[in-house]
Amino acid sequence: MPRHAIPGPRDSRSAVRFDTALPVRMGDGAGETQNISAQGIYFETDVEQRIGSLVNFTVEYTLYGRKHRLLCEGKVVRVESHGDRIGVAARLVAPFFADEEEAQAAA
Repeated sequence: MPRHAIPGPRDSRSAVRFDTALPVRMGDGAGETQNISAQGIYFETDVEQRIGSLVNFTVEYTLYGRKHRLLCEGKVVRVESHGDRIGVAARLVAPFFADEEEAQAAA
């Protein structure tokens, strides 16, 4: 079950973040979320990103036994090196849900 943290006095984020590990896919690369909120996402990947760039990606999750994909566009606001992985923080610009049949077919 995902944990969540409510922003405190030392945290300037305006949305509650949920720590969760979900698969992320973008172009030819893949990654895994570290946390997600209604306004943003932080994930680790092997795909280079630049601050200020727009990135399109999908987040895959299971709900009530069915696989779904959240198709997202985000603006990269932070990039961190984690050894051979790259940490990417992005503000969500345009999230929307894919057809369930499409997500099922990808499973």
